[in-house]
Amino acid sequence: MVDMVELKVEFRPAPGGRAIHLWHVVHEGGSTGLCGRALSPSAGTLPIAEIEELKPGNRCQACRSAYRATLPPGG
Repeated sequence: MVDMVELKVEFRPAPGGRAIHLWHVVHEGGSTGLCGRALSPSAGTLPIAEIEELKPGNRCQACRSAYRATLPPGG
């Protein structure tokens, strides 16, 4: 069985505040990306089903690769 996961946002400083840097894959309710990056526990989340809807530049490729490795073949 595949663990339940979700997407969690990482921000970066930007003029006038902050901007989305990357979306990471985390275990549901967790604060560490599958890539090992520690994220704010209060960071926003999205369902994992939305990963392909995100701009490629905003997806953590290491997290995405680690997540895909957990899926059954053809998943």
